[in-house]
Amino acid sequence: MDPTKFPVHFDGKNYDIKRFLRDHPGGVNTLKKYKGKSIEQAMSAYGHSTSAYHMLNDFEVKDVNLTGKVSANGRIITKEESSRNAEEIAMLEELEARLDWSKPIVSQLDAIAPHYEMWVNSAVYRRCRLFQSPILESMTFTPWYLVPVFWIPIIMYLLARNFLEHVACGDSCTDPLNPIQFLGHMVMGVCIWSAVEYSLHRWVFHLDPGSSITMIKLHFLIHGLHHKMPFDGLRQVFPPIPALILAGILYIPFWMWIPYPEVKFVGGLMGYLTYDMIHYYVHHGSPRDGSYLYVMKRYHSNHHFVNHDKAFGITSKVWDLVFQTYVKVKKLGFSLQW
Repeated sequence: MDPTKFPVHFDGKNYDIKRFLRDHPGGVNTLKKYKGKSIEQAMSAYGHSTSAYHMLNDFEVKDVNLTGKVSANGRIITKEESSRNAEEIAMLEELEARLDWSKPIVSQLDAIAPHYEMWVNSAVYRRCRLFQSPILESMTFTPWYLVPVFWIPIIMYLLARNFLEHVACGDSCTDPLNPIQFLGHMVMGVCIWSAVEYSLHRWVFHLDPGSSITMIKLHFLIHGLHHKMPFDGLRQVFPPIPALILAGILYIPFWMWIPYPEVKFVGGLMGYLTYDMIHYYVHHGSPRDGSYLYVMKRYHSNHHFVNHDKAFGITSKVWDLVFQTYVKVKKLGFSLQW
Protein backbone atom coordinates (compact mmCIF):
# COMPACT_ATOMS: atom_id res chain seq x y z
CA MET A 1 0.00 0.00 0.00
CA ASP A 2 1.27 3.49 -0.88
CA PRO A 3 3.11 4.84 2.25
CA THR A 4 2.34 8.44 1.22
CA LYS A 5 -1.38 7.80 1.66
CA PHE A 6 -3.63 6.57 4.48
CA PRO A 7 -6.86 5.44 2.81
CA VAL A 8 -10.00 4.78 4.84
CA HIS A 9 -13.63 4.22 3.92
CA PHE A 10 -16.74 5.72 5.43
CA ASP A 11 -20.38 5.57 4.36
CA GLY A 12 -19.50 4.35 0.86
CA LYS A 13 -16.92 7.10 0.28
CA ASN A 14 -13.13 7.11 0.21
CA TYR A 15 -10.80 9.33 2.23
CA ASP A 16 -7.08 9.89 2.59
CA ILE A 17 -6.32 11.06 6.15
CA LYS A 18 -2.51 10.91 5.91
CA ARG A 19 -2.01 14.62 6.70
CA PHE A 20 -4.38 14.41 9.67
CA LEU A 21 -2.69 11.51 11.51
CA ARG A 22 -0.55 13.53 13.94
CA ASP A 23 -3.33 16.07 14.54
CA HIS A 24 -5.94 13.45 15.38
CA PRO A 25 -6.98 14.15 19.01
CA GLY A 26 -7.12 10.41 19.63
CA GLY A 27 -3.52 9.87 18.57
CA VAL A 28 -1.81 8.10 15.69
CA ASN A 29 -1.80 4.67 17.27
CA THR A 30 -5.60 4.46 17.41
CA LEU A 31 -5.80 4.93 13.64
CA LYS A 32 -3.05 2.58 12.44
CA LYS A 33 -5.20 -0.55 12.31
CA TYR A 34 -7.80 1.15 10.11
CA LYS A 35 -5.55 1.82 7.12
CA GLY A 36 -7.41 0.68 4.03
CA LYS A 37 -10.50 -0.21 6.09
CA SER A 38 -13.85 1.25 7.09
CA ILE A 39 -13.90 3.66 10.04
CA GLU A 40 -17.67 3.80 10.33
CA GLN A 41 -18.03 1.50 13.36
CA ALA A 42 -14.98 3.04 15.07
CA MET A 43 -16.35 6.59 14.80
CA SER A 44 -19.63 5.45 16.27
CA ALA A 45 -18.03 3.37 19.03
CA TYR A 46 -15.70 6.14 20.22
CA GLY A 47 -18.37 8.83 20.30
CA HIS A 48 -17.08 11.25 17.67
CA SER A 49 -18.68 14.68 17.63
CA THR A 50 -20.67 16.22 14.81
CA SER A 51 -17.59 18.34 14.12
CA ALA A 52 -15.59 15.17 13.39
CA TYR A 53 -18.04 14.01 10.75
CA HIS A 54 -18.15 17.55 9.40
CA MET A 55 -14.35 17.71 9.08
CA LEU A 56 -14.11 14.33 7.37
CA ASN A 57 -15.13 15.80 4.02
CA ASP A 58 -11.87 17.77 3.91
CA PHE A 59 -10.13 14.44 3.22
CA GLU A 60 -12.53 12.97 0.68
CA VAL A 61 -10.97 11.45 -2.42
CA LYS A 62 -13.22 11.32 -5.46
CA ASP A 63 -11.13 8.71 -7.24
CA VAL A 64 -12.18 5.20 -6.18
CA ASN A 65 -8.52 4.12 -6.31
CA LEU A 66 -7.59 6.93 -3.89
CA THR A 67 -5.32 8.62 -6.42
CA GLY A 68 -7.38 11.77 -6.91
CA LYS A 69 -7.16 15.11 -5.12
CA VAL A 70 -8.70 15.87 -1.77
CA SER A 71 -11.91 17.80 -2.20
CA ALA A 72 -11.62 21.40 -1.05
CA ASN A 73 -15.32 22.31 -1.12
CA GLY A 74 -18.66 20.90 -0.11
CA ARG A 75 -19.92 18.92 2.83
CA ILE A 76 -21.15 15.37 3.17
CA ILE A 77 -24.64 14.29 4.08
CA THR A 78 -24.46 10.95 5.86
CA LYS A 79 -27.23 8.45 6.41
CA GLU A 80 -29.22 8.62 9.61
CA GLU A 81 -27.52 6.87 12.55
CA SER A 82 -28.09 7.08 16.26
CA SER A 83 -24.52 8.31 16.82
CA ARG A 84 -24.80 11.19 14.37
CA ASN A 85 -27.14 14.10 13.91
CA ALA A 86 -27.74 13.88 10.16
CA GLU A 87 -29.84 17.05 10.07
CA GLU A 88 -27.12 19.06 11.79
CA ILE A 89 -24.42 17.74 9.47
CA ALA A 90 -26.61 18.58 6.47
CA MET A 91 -27.07 22.07 7.89
CA LEU A 92 -23.30 22.47 8.20
CA GLU A 93 -22.90 21.39 4.61
CA GLU A 94 -25.35 24.06 3.54
CA LEU A 95 -23.55 26.72 5.59
CA GLU A 96 -20.17 25.84 4.07
CA ALA A 97 -21.70 26.06 0.60
CA ARG A 98 -22.45 29.73 1.27
CA LEU A 99 -18.72 30.53 1.51
CA ASP A 100 -16.01 30.56 -1.13
CA TRP A 101 -12.87 29.36 0.66
CA SER A 102 -10.68 30.53 -2.22
CA LYS A 103 -11.53 34.12 -1.27
CA PRO A 104 -11.08 36.13 1.98
CA ILE A 105 -13.38 34.69 4.63
CA VAL A 106 -13.90 37.73 6.88
CA SER A 107 -15.81 39.65 4.21
CA GLN A 108 -18.16 36.67 3.74
CA LEU A 109 -19.17 36.08 7.35
CA ASP A 110 -22.48 37.88 6.93
CA ALA A 111 -23.61 34.88 4.84
CA ILE A 112 -23.53 32.58 7.86
CA ALA A 113 -24.21 35.19 10.57
CA PRO A 114 -27.56 33.75 11.80
CA HIS A 115 -25.82 30.43 12.49
CA TYR A 116 -22.35 31.72 13.32
CA GLU A 117 -21.94 29.87 16.64
CA MET A 118 -22.84 26.53 15.08
CA TRP A 119 -20.56 27.14 12.08
CA VAL A 120 -17.52 28.41 13.97
CA ASN A 121 -17.53 25.48 16.40
CA SER A 122 -17.54 22.93 13.56
CA ALA A 123 -13.88 22.53 12.71
CA VAL A 124 -12.38 22.07 9.26
CA TYR A 125 -8.94 20.79 8.32
CA ARG A 126 -7.78 23.57 6.03
CA ARG A 127 -6.31 27.03 6.01
CA CYS A 128 -8.03 30.16 4.88
CA ARG A 129 -7.31 33.66 3.73
CA LEU A 130 -8.69 36.31 6.05
CA PHE A 131 -8.07 39.57 4.16
CA GLN A 132 -7.73 40.67 0.55
CA SER A 133 -4.74 42.90 1.35
CA PRO A 134 -1.47 40.92 1.18
CA ILE A 135 0.08 43.16 3.85
CA LEU A 136 -2.83 42.76 6.24
CA GLU A 137 -2.96 39.03 5.56
CA SER A 138 0.75 38.58 6.29
CA MET A 139 0.23 40.15 9.72
CA THR A 140 -2.13 37.32 10.68
CA PHE A 141 0.62 34.67 10.53
CA THR A 142 2.87 34.15 13.56
CA PRO A 143 5.42 31.29 13.72
CA TRP A 144 5.50 29.97 17.30
CA TYR A 145 9.19 30.76 17.85
CA LEU A 146 8.63 34.51 17.36
CA VAL A 147 6.82 34.63 20.71
CA PRO A 148 9.81 33.58 22.90
CA VAL A 149 12.21 35.51 20.64
CA PHE A 150 10.16 38.66 21.27
CA TRP A 151 9.27 38.23 24.96
CA ILE A 152 12.32 36.61 26.57
CA PRO A 153 14.59 39.68 26.11
CA ILE A 154 11.84 41.91 27.55
CA ILE A 155 11.34 39.60 30.52
CA MET A 156 15.09 39.32 31.15
CA TYR A 157 15.52 43.11 31.00
CA LEU A 158 12.65 43.79 33.42
CA LEU A 159 13.81 41.00 35.72
CA ALA A 160 17.38 42.32 35.87
CA ARG A 161 16.28 45.94 36.31
CA ASN A 162 13.91 45.17 39.16
CA PHE A 163 16.34 42.82 40.87
CA LEU A 164 19.01 45.54 40.83
CA GLU A 165 16.49 48.13 42.01
CA HIS A 166 14.95 46.17 44.87
CA VAL A 167 17.41 43.41 45.90
CA ALA A 168 20.98 44.04 44.75
CA CYS A 169 20.90 47.75 45.52
CA GLY A 170 22.75 47.88 48.84
CA ASP A 171 22.31 51.09 50.83
CA SER A 172 20.69 52.89 47.88
CA CYS A 173 17.46 50.84 48.07
CA THR A 174 14.25 52.84 48.46
CA ASP A 175 11.90 49.83 48.42
CA PRO A 176 14.17 46.92 49.41
CA LEU A 177 13.22 43.26 49.07
CA ASN A 178 15.12 40.17 50.05
CA PRO A 179 15.40 37.41 47.41
CA ILE A 180 12.55 35.37 48.92
CA GLN A 181 10.22 38.38 48.93
CA PHE A 182 11.23 39.22 45.37
CA LEU A 183 10.43 35.66 44.27
CA GLY A 184 7.13 35.78 46.14
CA HIS A 185 5.99 38.86 44.21
CA MET A 186 6.91 37.14 40.94
CA VAL A 187 4.94 34.02 41.92
CA MET A 188 2.00 36.27 42.76
CA GLY A 189 2.26 37.71 39.25
CA VAL A 190 2.12 34.20 37.77
CA CYS A 191 -1.00 33.47 39.84
CA ILE A 192 -2.64 36.69 38.69
CA TRP A 193 -1.89 35.79 35.08
CA SER A 194 -3.49 32.38 35.63
CA ALA A 195 -6.77 34.09 36.58
CA VAL A 196 -6.44 36.51 33.65
CA GLU A 197 -5.82 33.59 31.25
CA TYR A 198 -9.05 31.88 32.30
CA SER A 199 -11.03 35.14 32.30
CA LEU A 200 -9.90 36.17 28.82
CA HIS A 201 -10.59 32.75 27.38
CA ARG A 202 -14.01 32.34 28.93
CA TRP A 203 -15.49 35.84 29.00
CA VAL A 204 -13.71 37.59 26.11
CA PHE A 205 -12.67 34.95 23.59
CA HIS A 206 -15.97 33.07 24.02
CA LEU A 207 -18.18 36.15 24.24
CA ASP A 208 -21.41 35.63 22.29
CA PRO A 209 -21.22 38.13 19.39
CA GLY A 210 -24.98 38.01 18.87
CA SER A 211 -26.31 39.05 15.47
CA SER A 212 -23.97 42.00 14.96
CA ILE A 213 -21.86 41.47 11.83
CA THR A 214 -19.14 43.70 13.29
CA MET A 215 -18.99 41.69 16.52
CA ILE A 216 -19.03 38.41 14.58
CA LYS A 217 -16.05 39.52 12.50
CA LEU A 218 -14.22 40.75 15.59
CA HIS A 219 -14.90 37.49 17.44
CA PHE A 220 -13.74 35.44 14.45
CA LEU A 221 -10.46 37.35 14.24
CA ILE A 222 -9.79 37.15 17.99
CA HIS A 223 -10.67 33.51 18.64
CA GLY A 224 -13.30 32.13 16.27
CA LEU A 225 -10.83 31.25 13.53
CA HIS A 226 -8.89 29.17 16.05
CA HIS A 227 -11.96 27.02 16.69
CA LYS A 228 -12.84 26.82 13.01
CA MET A 229 -9.27 25.89 11.99
CA PRO A 230 -7.67 24.46 15.15
CA PHE A 231 -4.81 22.82 13.23
CA ASP A 232 -3.47 25.99 11.56
CA GLY A 233 -0.07 26.27 13.24
CA LEU A 234 0.64 29.76 11.92
CA ARG A 235 -2.38 31.20 13.73
CA GLN A 236 -1.95 29.35 17.02
CA VAL A 237 -0.03 31.87 19.15
CA PHE A 238 -0.79 35.49 20.00
CA PRO A 239 1.01 37.94 17.66
CA PRO A 240 3.64 39.88 19.69
CA ILE A 241 2.55 43.44 18.86
CA PRO A 242 -1.15 43.01 19.80
CA ALA A 243 0.03 41.07 22.86
CA LEU A 244 2.31 43.97 23.84
CA ILE A 245 -0.60 46.41 23.57
CA LEU A 246 -2.82 44.12 25.66
CA ALA A 247 -0.02 43.70 28.22
CA GLY A 248 0.25 47.48 28.51
CA ILE A 249 -3.48 47.75 29.18
CA LEU A 250 -3.42 44.97 31.76
CA TYR A 251 -0.42 46.58 33.50
CA ILE A 252 -2.42 49.72 34.40
CA PRO A 253 -4.23 48.16 37.41
CA PHE A 254 -0.89 46.62 38.51
CA TRP A 255 0.71 50.05 38.47
CA MET A 256 -2.19 51.83 40.22
CA TRP A 257 -3.14 49.46 43.04
CA ILE A 258 -0.60 46.67 43.57
CA PRO A 259 2.69 46.92 45.50
CA TYR A 260 5.84 46.29 43.45
CA PRO A 261 3.85 46.24 40.20
CA GLU A 262 6.79 45.67 37.85
CA VAL A 263 8.03 42.66 39.79
CA LYS A 264 4.58 41.07 39.65
CA PHE A 265 4.31 42.07 35.99
CA VAL A 266 7.49 40.14 35.22
CA GLY A 267 5.88 37.07 36.80
CA GLY A 268 2.74 37.72 34.76
CA LEU A 269 4.75 37.87 31.54
CA MET A 270 6.44 34.59 32.44
CA GLY A 271 3.00 33.07 32.99
CA TYR A 272 1.78 34.40 29.66
CA LEU A 273 4.80 33.07 27.76
CA THR A 274 4.32 29.65 29.39
CA TYR A 275 0.64 29.72 28.43
CA ASP A 276 1.30 30.56 24.77
CA MET A 277 3.95 27.86 24.43
CA ILE A 278 1.82 25.22 26.17
CA HIS A 279 -1.17 26.15 24.01
CA TYR A 280 0.88 25.63 20.86
CA TYR A 281 2.33 22.38 22.18
CA VAL A 282 -0.98 20.81 23.19
CA HIS A 283 -2.12 21.35 19.60
CA HIS A 284 1.01 20.20 17.77
CA GLY A 285 3.23 18.40 20.29
CA SER A 286 3.56 14.72 21.15
CA PRO A 287 3.44 14.46 24.96
CA ARG A 288 3.82 11.06 26.57
CA ASP A 289 1.20 9.37 28.68
CA GLY A 290 1.71 10.15 32.37
CA SER A 291 3.01 13.65 31.72
CA TYR A 292 1.19 16.84 32.65
CA LEU A 293 1.12 18.02 29.03
CA TYR A 294 -0.48 14.73 27.95
CA VAL A 295 -3.32 15.40 30.38
CA MET A 296 -3.71 19.01 29.20
CA LYS A 297 -3.62 18.02 25.52
CA ARG A 298 -6.57 15.67 26.03
CA TYR A 299 -8.32 18.29 28.18
CA HIS A 300 -7.91 21.02 25.56
CA SER A 301 -9.02 18.68 22.77
CA ASN A 302 -12.23 18.16 24.75
CA HIS A 303 -12.77 21.92 24.74
CA HIS A 304 -12.33 22.13 20.98
CA PHE A 305 -14.32 19.13 19.87
CA VAL A 306 -16.83 18.28 22.59
CA ASN A 307 -17.46 20.98 25.23
CA HIS A 308 -16.94 24.40 23.66
CA ASP A 309 -18.48 26.11 26.68
CA LYS A 310 -16.31 24.34 29.27
CA ALA A 311 -12.68 23.33 29.91
CA PHE A 312 -11.30 26.85 29.42
CA GLY A 313 -8.02 26.20 31.24
CA ILE A 314 -4.94 25.81 29.02
CA THR A 315 -2.08 25.64 31.54
CA SER A 316 -4.19 24.57 34.52
CA LYS A 317 -7.63 23.20 35.46
CA VAL A 318 -7.74 25.18 38.72
CA TRP A 319 -10.09 27.94 37.59
CA ASP A 320 -12.35 25.46 35.80
CA LEU A 321 -12.77 23.77 39.17
CA VAL A 322 -13.42 27.10 40.90
CA PHE A 323 -16.04 28.25 38.37
CA GLN A 324 -17.52 24.78 37.76
CA THR A 325 -16.54 24.56 34.10
CA TYR A 326 -14.33 21.53 34.71
CA VAL A 327 -14.73 18.55 32.39
CA LYS A 328 -13.78 15.02 33.36
CA VAL A 329 -12.07 13.47 30.33
CA LYS A 330 -12.84 9.81 29.71
CA LYS A 331 -10.19 7.41 31.02
CA LEU A 332 -8.66 5.08 28.44
CA GLY A 333 -7.18 1.64 28.84
CA PHE A 334 -4.31 2.52 26.51
CA SER A 335 -1.95 5.40 25.79
CA LEU A 336 -2.48 7.83 22.94
CA GLN A 337 0.45 8.65 20.68
CA TRP A 338 0.86 11.65 18.38
